[in-house]
Amino acid sequence: MRRKDRQLVLDFRQHGGKRNGAGRKPKGTEPGMPHRQRAAKKRGEPLHITVRLAEGLPSMRRGDALKLVLAALSASSDRHGMRIIHYSVQGNHLHLLVEADDRACGARAMNALLSPLARALNKLWGRSGKVFPDRYHDEVISTPAQARNALRYVLQNGKKHGVVPRSSIDLCSSAPVFEGWKERPSIAATPVVAAVAPASTWLLTTGWRRHGLLDIRELPHSKHAKRPRANPAQSSRERAN
Repeated sequence: MRRKDRQLVLDFRQHGGKRNGAGRKPKGTEPGMPHRQRAAKKRGEPLHITVRLAEGLPSMRRGDALKLVLAALSASSDRHGMRIIHYSVQGNHLHLLVEADDRACGARAMNALLSPLARALNKLWGRSGKVFPDRYHDEVISTPAQARNALRYVLQNGKKHGVVPRSSIDLCSSAPVFEGWKERPSIAATPVVAAVAPASTWLLTTGWRRHGLLDIRELPHSKHAKRPRANPAQSSRERAN
C-alpha cells in the first residue's frame, strides 16, 4: 500500500478542563525556567510572556512550522479570558504580549495554546517528546513606560537577534498590523499575520503613547522597564504597620 503524503493539519480544537497531574514537569533536577512564585497581577495589567523551544529543534520561523504557529496563535487569540495582543515568532522562542483577566485565565489559555501546538509541531517534524520543556516566563506590565518598552521588545525582537534589517519590520510578528509606528512602514506584499485581538487595557491603548510612538529603527535594548523598587526602610515600616 502506497504511503500517503503527509499533510499539514491545523487542528487547534479546545477540549475539556484541566486533568489531574497535567502540566509540564521540570526536566531533570535543574529546570530551565525556575518555578518561582509569579508576581501579583491586577486586571488591567498586561503580561509579556516568553516561551522557549526545546534545544536542537528546527526553527519556528520557516515554512510549515511558521504556518502552524500562526494558526495556533489565531485560534487562541481570545479564549479562556486571555487575549493575544501582539506576538513575535523567533527561531527557538515566542514572545507574546497579552491581556488576561487573572492568573488562572492566563494559565488555562497558555495550556490551550501550547499543548496542541506542540503536538502539531511534533507531527510536522516526525518526532515525539517535549517541544516546550520549560515553564513559560511572564512579566507584569504596570506602567506606561513598561508598556512601550514591552511593545518595542516584542515587535522589534527580530532585530535583536539579527534576522531582520533595522529599516524593516519583522514579518514573523504582528508588527505589520501595529498602528503605533511614527511612520507607517511600506510592505511590498501582504504578509500572513495571525489574527490578534484588539487591546482593551489603558496601558496598551493609550498609556504607552505618553512616551511617544515607536520608530521603526528603534532597537529593543532590554526587556521592558522594571517596576520601581520601594525603599527598603520604607518597606520595613510598611510591613511593621
